[in-house]
Order: sequence, then C-alpha cells, then structure tokens
Amino acid sequence: MSRRKAELFNLSFLDLLTSALGAVIFLFIITPKGGAPAAKVQQAAVYFDTTRMQIFGSLDDSLRRKKAGDTLFALLVDYKAMPGAKPSPAPPQPTPQPARIAVAKEPARQPDRGSLPSPASKEPEKPKVEDPKANPTVENPKSPVEAPPVYKGDAPSVPCNVSFEISWRDLSDNVDLFVCKGSDCVYGGRKKDRAIGEWDSGKSRNRIFGNDLRTTQEAVRQFGAIIPGEYKLYAQFKESVKKHSSVKVSGLVYTKDSQRQERGESFSKDVILSDKRVLLGTVRLKADGTFQFIKN
Repeated sequence: MSRRKAELFNLSFLDLLTSALGAVIFLFIITPKGGAPAAKVQQAAVYFDTTRMQIFGSLDDSLRRKKAGDTLFALLVDYKAMPGAKPSPAPPQPTPQPARIAVAKEPARQPDRGSLPSPASKEPEKPKVEDPKANPTVENPKSPVEAPPVYKGDAPSVPCNVSFEISWRDLSDNVDLFVCKGSDCVYGGRKKDRAIGEWDSGKSRNRIFGNDLRTTQEAVRQFGAIIPGEYKLYAQFKESVKKHSSVKVSGLVYTKDSQRQERGESFSKDVILSDKRVLLGTVRLKADGTFQFIKN
C-alpha cells in the first residue's frame, strides 16, 4: 500500500481556519465599542466670575425642576445664572404735541370805492400772538407703577421662584414670620398651603426627627409656578433669652420668573417684644414675577 503525502491545506485545516475567523467576527460584533454616546445637550456648566469672585452655573431647561441634593450623573449643588450686561437706558421720548385744527379764513370783503380810506390813514396790521391757553398740554395724571429693579444681590439659600424671608442677628431672640393671604396664613405652626407656599427655617433641619432647629431666619417660599395675589407679611418677637425689648428684622421679597430673571426688594423694621403680630408690609404679586411692595 503506497503512502500518501500529507497536504498542508487540506479540507480539515481550511474548516478550522474558517471556524476561527467566524468566532473572531462574532466576538467583534457582540463586544461594545467605547463608552456611552456624549450628551447632545449640555447638562450643566460652571463659570467663575473673577471680578466678583463668585461661581455661577447654568442648567438645561430639562433640569430646572431639580433641587440642590438631587443625584444626576453627579451631585447637583446650588447654582446661579451668570449676570448679564446692564441694559442701556432708553433715550427720553419727546412729549407729543396736540394736533392743531386749521380754521379756514373768510375772504376779506372789498370796500366800496367811494369809502376807500386814504393811504396815509391806513393802520399797519398787528402780528398775531398765540394764546398759550388755547392749546393746553394734557398731562397724564396717573403715572405707571414702576416694576422692581432686577435683583443683583445674593439669592435665597434655597433655590425657589418666590421667597418672603426675614432674618435677625442674635440666635437667642425668637422671631416668627407669618405670610397671610386673606384669612389663611403659613408659619411655623402651619408649614404649607397650596395658595401661599411652604414655610422654611432657612438653614438647619433635623433629619432624624423631622423638626427644624433654631436659626436666625425664617422664610415662606414657592417652588412651582408663581401664585399671584396680595400677601401680607407679619413678624412676632415672642421671646429673648438675653431680655431684649426689641429686635431689628431685615427682610427680602424675591421672585424669579420662567426666563430666570430675578427681582427683589430688601427692607428692615424694628419689632417690639410682644404677643401680637406686627405688619411688615403688603406684597402685590403678579404671575410674571413683577410685584409691588408697600412697606407698613
């Protein structure tokens, strides 16, 4: 029986190479390439203002409802929009003058030839002087109410759309804030009302028992849509460990509309130690974030 020569590229060897190539292609297909695709929309950006030595941040519209402490791909901290350039004041508009009504003059009658005066006796015509009382300038007695200026100070410690807040210096003094709308009020004993907002002591909170710790400020805030209406702000100086008879309260009325434009007005008032509330002022708030604060 004759011996056959071993062939290198026989059918079994080609079958093995084909199987190996197929395995490599299969592994290449099922293996993920790279990481997750980059986000199409910038989620967060941080800017550092070297002139004011402050850090500002901007978020996409889809993240506006998030609050400080919520977890995204990273921990979201407090943010504030970068202040823009101050708008240049509009040039003063000239006061429009009332239109004058043209009166047709009657043609002068020709005198009879027999009664013509002599050239020497003809008197020169006097120039007409306009009477300023004939066309008085009508002034608008009601001047429009000026909107509060754009707020450039520090935003509230908790991001919100509306904030009524007061603060004082000494921790030993106990002052309560009441924000009332009609007969309903929000304060430390009634912390939430849909038509007014949510009460907050401002900074410290006991997470174990759920109660608020003593601080030197109180606030009532709105986190959703701005609720228009008339609000009355009261303060009550209830007690003082150091036996103070009065305390100086500093307040802030703050709004931020859907365009993230901030408005605010600060105030201060001395409150005497008493068991009665003291009216700080009245806020007339509109849905667009503009308001009028009438101090008491």
